[in-house]
Amino acid sequence: MPKLKKEIKPKFLRVAVAMLAFVAIFIFCTVYFRKNIVPTVMGSSIAQVRAIATNAVNIAATSVLEGGITYDDLFEVKYDNDGKVTMIKANSPKINSIAREIANLAQANLDSLGTQEIAIAVGTFTGLALLTGFGPDVTIKIVPIGTANCDFVSYFQSAGINQTAHKIYIDVYADVSIITPIDEPTVQVKAEILVCENLIVGEIPETYLSMHDISDMLNLNP
Repeated sequence: MPKLKKEIKPKFLRVAVAMLAFVAIFIFCTVYFRKNIVPTVMGSSIAQVRAIATNAVNIAATSVLEGGITYDDLFEVKYDNDGKVTMIKANSPKINSIAREIANLAQANLDSLGTQEIAIAVGTFTGLALLTGFGPDVTIKIVPIGTANCDFVSYFQSAGINQTAHKIYIDVYADVSIITPIDEPTVQVKAEILVCENLIVGEIPETYLSMHDISDMLNLNP
């Protein structure tokens, strides 16, 4: 009977040691995967999704603006009798309409992306810089889900004596969440597109020169 107890004890120890080794290896692999492999793989995924989303946003903006938007469509510059600028009146309905149309089309483009397939080399999964990009490709399916919005911005730049260039840009923003088997990061995309510009002759009040966001101009000139 005592002999049987001695045989059970070493067997129990072997099982306990094996379980502890398994747990230790599992923890090590999990930590290594999260620390080295996930950032590398997700970095490749984010870069490709950023390019796809930026293209979708740019297509939306250019599609709306390709008809041609002139400065006179958006603004009216008024002068006094001395040739000084007294008001730069923004066409708020037109500006809001363009912004809304671009945002809606950008949103539609993002919604239509659907499931994307991204090819990542096997060597990338090792987390080692030397092996990144080597080996056959492994395809990962990701689902980008995004929201888009846009703002008009205004820049004034000196263009000579008593001359000022007024440039109008539209900034299109998109926040795209990437759903993958590994992680669910969010990518922020921004596209800045020149809408129109105009050379204004005459002294412009400092109130306008300090503005960048056209919403401020709309508030000043309802």
